[in-house]
Amino acid sequence: MAELKKISGPRLKSILEENINIKEKLINEKYLTNTLVRNSCLEYMNEERVEISACKFENVVFRECCLRNVDLVDIIFENCDLSNIDFSNGSIHRVEFNNCKLLGSDFSDSSIQEVLFKDTVSRYSNFGYSKVKNVKFQECDMQSSMFLECSFTYVAFNGCDLANSEFTNTPLKKVDFRENNISDISLTGKELKDAIVSPMQAVELARFLGVIVK
Repeated sequence: MAELKKISGPRLKSILEENINIKEKLINEKYLTNTLVRNSCLEYMNEERVEISACKFENVVFRECCLRNVDLVDIIFENCDLSNIDFSNGSIHRVEFNNCKLLGSDFSDSSIQEVLFKDTVSRYSNFGYSKVKNVKFQECDMQSSMFLECSFTYVAFNGCDLANSEFTNTPLKKVDFRENNISDISLTGKELKDAIVSPMQAVELARFLGVIVK
């Protein structure tokens, strides 16, 4: 695994207020804090510059939601479906995604710091042009995901399926891919400087360096 500082987990109160009218609150107040949301569905929401802090979402479905420029701080998403959600241009800090669906989710142009993605299905997710610092992806299905022109600092992938994902113009120094599937990833070759790979992976990646392995 790549060198990684200890991730600072979400800071939540021991008792959270339960709120079932979060859509109305977010639309009217643009702010939600110290709230537990569970077993619900949030649909057709299109809001910008919403602030959500110190909240926990359990078994929540976000359907056709667009939350550009969102500010997420100290959040736990557990067993949630955030497929195709738009978090682009967001600030995502001290957040955990546990056993969530993130199919086609958009994190592009975001600041992502102190975040854990664990056991997520994140195929076709987009992290392009984001600053990603002290973030761990653990046992995630991330096939065909986009990491185009990202800035990585202390980023770890552990047991992830990254097949067909794109890392073009994202420096991968100290990123350890040995325990991950990186079949058919896309990049130019220069991104691999000081990345850590297994001998088998090195054979596959040799094509980016113009090397023929016999």
